[in-house]
Amino acid sequence: MKNHDIKKLDNNNYLDYKKIRLELLLDNKESFGSSYEEESLFNDEFWMDRLSKKNVHTIGAYIEEEIVAIIVLVLNVRSKMKHVATINSLYVKPSYRNQGIAYDLLKYAENIAKINGVERLNLSVVDSNTNAIELYQRFGFVNYGIEPDTIKVDNNYYSLSLMSKKL
Repeated sequence: MKNHDIKKLDNNNYLDYKKIRLELLLDNKESFGSSYEEESLFNDEFWMDRLSKKNVHTIGAYIEEEIVAIIVLVLNVRSKMKHVATINSLYVKPSYRNQGIAYDLLKYAENIAKINGVERLNLSVVDSNTNAIELYQRFGFVNYGIEPDTIKVDNNYYSLSLMSKKL
């Protein structure tokens, strides 16, 4: 049974977005290119600006008024690449995983992409995150390559699995 609501975030939700974004950077520092240390210094205007970009759709899942997951869809603004969009920052709080929330966020983002004429979705995921890779594969993404040693945390290197889905 679905017990979560999904919606596109806007400036009114910037504190929710900031909270979950900083949480994901703190809890999964090897999975994201940015760091908690960098983003925790951003002022409120910066967080609101992130949510007001026309080509960026930040989507949140809520349970009882609490944000429990996010996904970011970035539409390409270049005329020859508008048919391709990128999925970023999919994150579900650990206590809410394996409940279908990530899949529902992917579906919501995919629908926005289709409405905007997108024909292909791309994403990258740390290649050691097998749970995420399996979810993306179930959703129809295929692996098309590895970007080696892309993220470096505490002198450890992490490679990215590059994935794509034709809509």
